[in-house]
Amino acid sequence: MTPKQFYSANTKEKIDQLVKAAGTSFANFQQIALYNASVGRKLAERLAAASNQEMTELEILYPERFEPQEDQQEKLSA
Repeated sequence: MTPKQFYSANTKEKIDQLVKAAGTSFANFQQIALYNASVGRKLAERLAAASNQEMTELEILYPERFEPQEDQQEKLSA
């Protein structure tokens, strides 16, 4: 699950727990999840651990590899 998918699938309370356990802020995670802000390897590791591996380090570092592309979604719905 990418950060964007995690953000969309969970409540603010669960995200607050995640960011507190990972040692970052809600605003920072929001930037990562919604605006593809870059994330360092150490923070990716902490976020993955705090999410109990719901998000993996690779999904956090390279979300574009794990999210469906818009043109692929359009083909699927046609």
